[in-house]
Amino acid sequence: MAIDLRRVEPLGSKSVLLEQALRRHKGSKDMDSDIDMSDMVTPDYQWLNEDKTALKSLVAQMDASIGQLSKQMKDLENESEKVRMKMDKEQQLLFKQIRTLNNLLKNQVTVFSSVERQVEEIELRSNNTLSQVGIGLVSGLIGAVTILVSAPWMTLLMEHLRG
Repeated sequence: MAIDLRRVEPLGSKSVLLEQALRRHKGSKDMDSDIDMSDMVTPDYQWLNEDKTALKSLVAQMDASIGQLSKQMKDLENESEKVRMKMDKEQQLLFKQIRTLNNLLKNQVTVFSSVERQVEEIELRSNNTLSQVGIGLVSGLIGAVTILVSAPWMTLLMEHLRG
């Protein structure tokens, strides 16, 4: 047998509550006046209103906090997107600078190789020129020595021919 407790006063003693439930279930409404209400506590619903107000205040604070948190998250996402875009641009600039430096280094290596080849060619020419100058000097000295050695005979020959 089911007992309907929806119409029972919640702040009474157990025995009184059980009696009320049984009487209401049987349908005897005239006996409600016979119930001894002396041991029942008078309900005080002030705490319920205070809790309701406190809960409303707490919900409002939570809504405000969630709104602030949502705004901060959006701001953070926007800032992180800006930083990411800035980092991408700086990374692209860095890669361009690295490519430019690589090309400059390649050009320097090419120029240095070319200069080195030219210096080697000049050294070879200098060696050839130096050897030719050396040969010329040696031949000139030999010619001069020959003239000096043969000069007295040449002067005798010239005098002999003149005379």
